[in-house]
Amino acid sequence: MSSVHCTIAPLQHDEGPVEAALEFATAGVPISFYSMPQAGATGPVTLAGSLTVGNAEVLSGLVMAQLASPGAPVIYGTGGAAFDMKACCRTGGSPEQGLFSAAVGELARYYGLPSVTGGFVSTAKEPGGQACYEKMISGIPQVLSGCNIIIGIGLIEDCNTLPFEELIIDEEIVKMVFRLAQGIEVSDETLALDVIKKVGLGGNFLAERHTLDYLRKEQFIPELTDRRPYEAWFKRGATNIVDRAKEKVKTILEKHRPEPLERDVQKEIKDIINRADKKLSKTP
Repeated sequence: MSSVHCTIAPLQHDEGPVEAALEFATAGVPISFYSMPQAGATGPVTLAGSLTVGNAEVLSGLVMAQLASPGAPVIYGTGGAAFDMKACCRTGGSPEQGLFSAAVGELARYYGLPSVTGGFVSTAKEPGGQACYEKMISGIPQVLSGCNIIIGIGLIEDCNTLPFEELIIDEEIVKMVFRLAQGIEVSDETLALDVIKKVGLGGNFLAERHTLDYLRKEQFIPELTDRRPYEAWFKRGATNIVDRAKEKVKTILEKHRPEPLERDVQKEIKDIINRADKKLSKTP
């Protein structure tokens, strides 16, 4: 468990979040002071300038946490984005957010801290084309930059709405992006010279054991994306990705049954709650 506490750009902390953060820090719960400057509004229009504002907010919060509880675990967090001058709103899902968040990962590494940042978000009002391409552009840079925690999965309308079907679509998007980040493994096995020699001129690799062994390791295999020819897609109802996501949501809600916690874990949780209740009942 960790706790996130937002700062107020530019260069401010609010009393409530600070008090809560210090309490969590004293209890040993990892905390993050999370800055969200909007480039052009609550931060300089340049990304470097807004990163400077956000960095100052985060570091000042972490200093307070260390003064209150030296050695308290902290996470470097920033979710900045640009401010759209035409729409007068924050541009979650923009290229600038992707760049901003990737830089956060670099800053966190410079300070030797884990990072949390925003990504895979969109200003679209409903699942669909805009949501998909904004989520890709606002999520790829953070993954390639090595950010530790990326928050925003399923969110649209700049993090104000969370449709179930968007969660399903985003799962597919995230898997694609992480496959991209894995890159290409080069080894004697993956170069497959012996298999190439065996198949020879004009053959195919469909029936080779090497294909079976490496298929799922090498290729992203979608669950929601439709790659069939047009005729096959049309015969199966000509559905779009939102239609298919809605069907999967319906199936999950109807059939999914969460696995219960193990009995010893349930007992331990109940014991913790009982001890807390007794302690609170004695508090004047």
